[in-house]
Amino acid sequence: MPSNLKSQNLSIMMTDIQGYTNASSSSSREEIIGLIRRHNQLMIPVITFYGGTIIKSIGDAFLCTFSSATDAVVCSIIIQLLLKEYNKKQKEESKKMKLRVVINTGDVSIEKNDIYGDAVNITARMEGLECFPGGTIGISESTYLMMNRNEIVTEKVGPQTLKGIPDPVNVYKIPLDRQKLTEIPAKLLQLVEKSFEKGGSGQDGSAAISSAQFNEWNTAVVGFLKEKNWGENIGSLLDEKKIRENVTNVQKQLTATFSQKTVIESKGKLDFNDASMASRIKAGAIDAVIFTIAWLVIYYAAWWPAQSIVFGKPHISAAELEVIKDSKTKGMKYEEKDVVVNKLMLDYKQQFDKKSGSLIFARPKGVLEWFISLNMEYPILILALYMAFFWMIKGASPGQIAAQNAVVRDDGSPIDAATAVKRAFIFAASVAFFFIGVLYIFTESRKTLYDKMCATRVVE
Repeated sequence: MPSNLKSQNLSIMMTDIQGYTNASSSSSREEIIGLIRRHNQLMIPVITFYGGTIIKSIGDAFLCTFSSATDAVVCSIIIQLLLKEYNKKQKEESKKMKLRVVINTGDVSIEKNDIYGDAVNITARMEGLECFPGGTIGISESTYLMMNRNEIVTEKVGPQTLKGIPDPVNVYKIPLDRQKLTEIPAKLLQLVEKSFEKGGSGQDGSAAISSAQFNEWNTAVVGFLKEKNWGENIGSLLDEKKIRENVTNVQKQLTATFSQKTVIESKGKLDFNDASMASRIKAGAIDAVIFTIAWLVIYYAAWWPAQSIVFGKPHISAAELEVIKDSKTKGMKYEEKDVVVNKLMLDYKQQFDKKSGSLIFARPKGVLEWFISLNMEYPILILALYMAFFWMIKGASPGQIAAQNAVVRDDGSPIDAATAVKRAFIFAASVAFFFIGVLYIFTESRKTLYDKMCATRVVE
């Protein structure tokens, strides 16, 4: 496999408008562009909201991927309900959109901005099934097994023979009138239209919308779906809102802190005094709070969602593991299949999930993911980079600036970049080993281990 080709288990969504080809042949260029633009306006915000990635957009058709099967199906339901509301407002039949949505889940090969594999081919063939006309949603059995079946009502259609696919595929319908959510408030549709009508739009239906317009739409959707409590990403979105509020508060504090002059800037080296124990403890406490919030923001708002999107969900259910087994061993002989299954069971470590009371399996991590995860869970390297950055540019960390402390050489001159980096990494290592390096401050010299090793001191 080429180095730039990677494999991931994803839910693949394909959409198209029933009758689009016939309609486009009898419509003007402006009418076709208008239809595509409206189609994109209604779909893109919802796909984005549910964490979908648009791989391709060709005329009336979208090819998207989701890391969560539940979110892929819920997203398709929201889109169909939006279109239902939109179609009610259209007097001309030609302006109505009967969207067909099909979803399949399986291993795909990802290269640059495209996806390949049997799972993609199955999804494409499902679009041609007569059991999924415009206005409906169809899913494969692999998606059915991986989604939250307590949240979504399905109707089994049965095995279907797909062109070019050797084995029949079991498929299901998603009846819109039997879901937890059966209609969308007209206000949401109006917000979508409003946000795009005011922005400039290209022929592909993209639009330049202001952050205020997008926030109005996004806030309304989050509020509405919070009320309905539907979808796997709602909780994380709400957590991110709290995180953003914390980030704003930290930004304000940092702005106020950096507006102050450091000890180095306000005094000459002859006026420096060794920092008191009280001021050093104060500086350390402030840095601990700021760094902890910054680390939590990086972990939960950046790494946590990015990990699932880039590398896949950290844990999978027994049913999901069965789907992976089937996809990996398809067409193999018994002996070959046995080897692959045994390797999978070694790779996917079995765990007990107390929350659900069931067995789950930890997905194996590659070297890059393992390295990032390790540093996110034990942020010693991040701490070292944090301290090195501030000591290089200001000669003091945010906590030290607030406490009117600074780090200088033993002779009172400012530290250089190399010393700042060296001191930061020794400091981080000492924190990792039960603050041993910090405890040196209680010796006769009143200097920490990293101050001794770097010939530096903390002054006020």
